[in-house]
Amino acid sequence: MSVKRIFNNRYIKLFLAFLIGIIVGLIALLYNNILDYFTFFLIDIGMELTIFHRLSLVFVPALGGLIVGFIIKYGSMSAKGHGIPAILSSIETKERHLTYRDLLTEGFASAITISSGGSGGRIGPIVEIGAGIGDLIAYKLDLDLFDYQTFLGCGAAAGIAGLFHAPLGGIMFVTEILFNKVDKNRLIMVAVSAISADMVIRWSGQELFLAHLNLGQVENVYNFITAALIGIFAAVFAVAFVYTLRKLSDIFDNLKLNIVLKPALGGLLLGMIAFKLPEIMGSGNRIIVELFNQSEYDLKFLFILLVFKIIATALTLGSGGSGGIFSPSLLIGSLTGIIIGGLSHQILPFLTGSSSLYALIGMAAVISAVIRAPLTATFIILEFTHNYSLTVPLLISSLIAERAASKSGLKSAYSPDYFERL
Repeated sequence: MSVKRIFNNRYIKLFLAFLIGIIVGLIALLYNNILDYFTFFLIDIGMELTIFHRLSLVFVPALGGLIVGFIIKYGSMSAKGHGIPAILSSIETKERHLTYRDLLTEGFASAITISSGGSGGRIGPIVEIGAGIGDLIAYKLDLDLFDYQTFLGCGAAAGIAGLFHAPLGGIMFVTEILFNKVDKNRLIMVAVSAISADMVIRWSGQELFLAHLNLGQVENVYNFITAALIGIFAAVFAVAFVYTLRKLSDIFDNLKLNIVLKPALGGLLLGMIAFKLPEIMGSGNRIIVELFNQSEYDLKFLFILLVFKIIATALTLGSGGSGGIFSPSLLIGSLTGIIIGGLSHQILPFLTGSSSLYALIGMAAVISAVIRAPLTATFIILEFTHNYSLTVPLLISSLIAERAASKSGLKSAYSPDYFERL
């Protein structure tokens, strides 16, 4: 029996899907812990910042950008910007696949970008690395295109499950974003990878991203109306985010400057903003947690933070820094939800939802509008809390935001037409 025929066995494929999930789950766990350590060491914005600390925040992202520029130039150009468009470009044919060099470059470049203060997310790099592992396994085994695409999807789903405790979100992600149609056999293999990656994170003892939240009376009709309103404004900010990212990417691409220096320039510009507003730095996960632990908010400050988080992420990724857009979108969404929910509560004081509820609704809405995947956004936010009473308001905001963003004429932030990297 030939090697190719052995690996065409259904049960062997299921075992490989399980193996991909375990590997990607372990990588996600290690990657997350390393990033937490170095980010805290390099840009501890939680402490009382002196003038010297603030000055260091100006130059650390630039230094990180310079290192990333060298890594990308001499490693792989596929690590430039955010990673999902690269997957979408490679999934159509086995002839254009990700290499070991691509994955190593992506891992190092994104880790340095984020830990040095660049405004990029963790999920994009891990999804790309996960998809790349599935890609390489299928490519080395010379499986047919259908199985190749399935394994690539297995790795991507495992990446989301491994970072966010969100196996259902990972499954929905590959269904809405990567695959053109749903196939039962493919869905089973993707589910096996996502669940096995999630099991790795559970065995590690890591808790849910956002647990034990006081959400108020979630299933109140007035909260459904507020969710619709949040969805509309989320679409506005999401479109502004994609537009800004696209424009700054074009500007930096056309800039007559050595490619090594472009991420450093982006980092310097970000650092100049961070001197006054250090909260824009990094993926934004720590700021999200702090928002959920507060009871009172300065809505004017939150709006300023929202605007400059959009600009900071566009500067980081548009200049060639490496990272994802998912975590910055979560911060933008939580800010949107708190602002719109807070204003609504001032006008209608009988609203029964909490700021945490509106923040979660905003997260789902912005993610949905940015990547055009309302079910993915809904399931991932549900799995943050395991509070399934959120389903209806999350769906309302996500569906409205996705439809409103589509009317703008701009494509998804994951469109290879806008952000081709290979």
